[in-house]
Amino acid sequence: MKKSYIFGTLVGIILILFFTSILYSLDRHEEQRDANTPRIGKKMWTYNMNKYEWRKYSENDSDTSKEEIVLQVMIPDGKGEYDGYYLLTDNAQVPKENVWIGESSQEFLRNKKLYSFFPRHYEFYEVIFNGVKFVPRKLEDNEIKTLFKGYEIIKISELKKGILEIPYSKRNNQFILINDIGEDFYKYYIVPNDSKKLQLGEFSNQFKVTDKVDIKIQRLEGCTKAYPCFEINIK
Repeated sequence: MKKSYIFGTLVGIILILFFTSILYSLDRHEEQRDANTPRIGKKMWTYNMNKYEWRKYSENDSDTSKEEIVLQVMIPDGKGEYDGYYLLTDNAQVPKENVWIGESSQEFLRNKKLYSFFPRHYEFYEVIFNGVKFVPRKLEDNEIKTLFKGYEIIKISELKKGILEIPYSKRNNQFILINDIGEDFYKYYIVPNDSKKLQLGEFSNQFKVTDKVDIKIQRLEGCTKAYPCFEINIK
């Protein structure tokens, strides 16, 4: 009786520690993401209309330039649906429209171009100035592969079919999830999201494996009918 009680107690402690570690890891990633989120009022990006080039904002950049446009982080809209920027320029031909990107979007520079990751939909966009305003253009698969060299694309449509099995390889061990069916991934996480076998990449749809591992893309409450899990087995 005592042995079974002790065994049950140990199993309970192990389960508590396991789920506590998951919650701690998720909180740490949330804190890291929040720390990387630009502060309201911060000037982030500068676009040169003559060269069609982006760069990170510098203190030498002028808010009243006729050749350049500065994007300054603004307060999210009242509905909480989009993140955006104030448009700063002295060019009268450019309408002073706010630049709305995507919900909790993460903008980043590559080769003097500005891109954006939409974590809610696992999609990537290029932010383009069309001569009047800035608009996001969704990237094709070949553009994503060029942007993230060394990453293998896994499409959500593949995961909808059932458990996806991938042979483990030390050479091809970086993956990026791409949404090709319009699924909503609000509050979804890659689990395990912090271990010796798997590490998340720069964005929430990227991961790298260093060993064989079973992976789930799920919400914190687990797998439900309304919010099903997606599974990947690296064998």
